[in-house]
Amino acid sequence: MSNHFSPLFPGMLFDAADRFAQDHQHSATLPGDPVRELGWTATLVPEADGGVGGTLADLASVVEGLAAQGLQLPVIETCAVVPLLLRAAPAEVAGPWLQAVAESEVQIAPLAALSHLPEDGTLRAVRSESGFVLDGRVDGVDATLPASHWLAAATLDGAPALFLVDAERIGAPAARYRTMEGRQGADFVLTGVSVPATALLMQGEPLRAALADAGDAALLLTLVDTVAAQAALIRHTITHLQERRQFGVALATFQVLRHRVADMYVKAQCAQGLVVHAFQAQESAAPQLRRTLQLAKLSIAETARAAAEAAIQMHGGMGLSEEVLATRLAQRLIASEFRYGDRLTQLAVLLHAAPASSTPSSANTLPGSAR
Repeated sequence: MSNHFSPLFPGMLFDAADRFAQDHQHSATLPGDPVRELGWTATLVPEADGGVGGTLADLASVVEGLAAQGLQLPVIETCAVVPLLLRAAPAEVAGPWLQAVAESEVQIAPLAALSHLPEDGTLRAVRSESGFVLDGRVDGVDATLPASHWLAAATLDGAPALFLVDAERIGAPAARYRTMEGRQGADFVLTGVSVPATALLMQGEPLRAALADAGDAALLLTLVDTVAAQAALIRHTITHLQERRQFGVALATFQVLRHRVADMYVKAQCAQGLVVHAFQAQESAAPQLRRTLQLAKLSIAETARAAAEAAIQMHGGMGLSEEVLATRLAQRLIASEFRYGDRLTQLAVLLHAAPASSTPSSANTLPGSAR
């Protein structure tokens, strides 16, 4: 049995993230704020604002390196969603905040549910004499790392508006809990939260486009996270089958298990191909990019869940213990399906957008995806 998977985004960023994850994969708590201390928040910040001026592919190297070792950090949220939204604001407003993000002077996180795209906000804003008042409830926010400020999208005068709010004004969450894959989740209830006029960064159509771009980036990087965890899970499963013995022989000699792993391996290779295709579409600004990402999410989420369930079964009783890395990787794969819209949500959007009398053209269909 071969368990070889080459990284999709190799390089120094991947190696650094992979080594950090290996060193801390068994840690109950992480020291400080590693995402910002390691400089990853500066990846997508333009050089003019003190950042690295990198691309999503650079950030994908970090995401892949962490996922391969099962370490859960909100890189997508703090290093992709936040900078992309800030970059869309007017330069005189965004510049100082982007520089503060690059230099880790502030800890900005999106006040948004992980299960929804950034444009699917639930907050409402109304004008007041001193600025604005925010109301609403946001469930499933990633609160793994501390935040000094929250970046919140709300509806103002019937249009989207983006607010940067001091964490003290938002207050403590209504509930905190541990998610399936090991994140620290939180539910926030905002009731009459008053914010100054300067908290409004931008609104209207420019923000709508920025939210869509941030959503595309979040979907794309979530796919990277999924295929990296899936490849790592298969590697660990093969190693387990080679080392575990039953009836005097290694489990890897059982033909039914070999066939099952081979099926997992082929589907994982296909999933990696879909991610490469999706990245090419993003880098070339291909039309209907969101549709491409939704189709990829449909396919990859299905194969990832199947791989997770098969791996747990092949590990036997060990597959139910979180002490085993393969179990944590399987949990990560199952939970990843619900990040930024699950399969049913993506399918509903695709069906709603498709004309009833037409069929998808080959130009808009992913290689290997069902028609």
